[in-house]
Amino acid sequence: MNTIGFIGVGELALYTIKGLRAGGYSGRILLSPRNRDKANYLQQSFDCAVQDDNQAVVNNSDYIVIATRPAHCLDTLAALEFNAGQVLISVVAGVEIEQLLTVVPTNLDIVRAMPVSSAEASASPTLIYPDHDFVRQLFDHCGNAIAVDNETVFNQGSILACVYCWFFSLYQALIEATEGPKLPPELSAELVMGMARGAAELALANRQQSPGEIAEAIATEGTFSKLGLDLLRSQQAFEPWQEACKLLEQRLSESD
Repeated sequence: MNTIGFIGVGELALYTIKGLRAGGYSGRILLSPRNRDKANYLQQSFDCAVQDDNQAVVNNSDYIVIATRPAHCLDTLAALEFNAGQVLISVVAGVEIEQLLTVVPTNLDIVRAMPVSSAEASASPTLIYPDHDFVRQLFDHCGNAIAVDNETVFNQGSILACVYCWFFSLYQALIEATEGPKLPPELSAELVMGMARGAAELALANRQQSPGEIAEAIATEGTFSKLGLDLLRSQQAFEPWQEACKLLEQRLSESD
């Protein structure tokens, strides 16, 4: 079985490795030593092995996952020597393959991936580009891998990795809006997040309808659902979400 090496052991590596193990991946996982606390935790709890340095991770791995912060990615890779037949998996946001090829051998296979923290719950929809059998199967352990055929699509889709974070703030606002003497916070939280999961599952199971069409079918005249939806629309509650996505798209294009 292939050996996976992680260079950069921060939160992204942490939840990805948790997801790989929870999803049944049993191959060797090697770690760089820089973040010693997280690396030791993963070594003790998730059957990983901490290496002496980044080059040792590369030397002993078939697939190398670069998971540093974007500002450190290129300098970190430039200091390493890769072997023929290895594959570099970049989970670094905003750094395109063309940029990576300025600091690694031009014949090195590179795949970009964008897992989110729900990977540790085996529920991350992970974009990958370009498609690669092993990498796709690897991230299927963390939820489901979604291969796309060009990098522009990957970059546009990666905006949703940020939108994913915003959902949690929305959930919290809904919990606080509905909790009270008759509905304790823990029950409100269970209902809010259960409803969110149910809505997503229904939309995924009914792909012949758009989510907007499903909403219209539920919020019929005279229902409380329509009463609330009409208020949200009158207050333009959905426009800021669209504007935030456009802001991220703009910043992403500026970094190209």
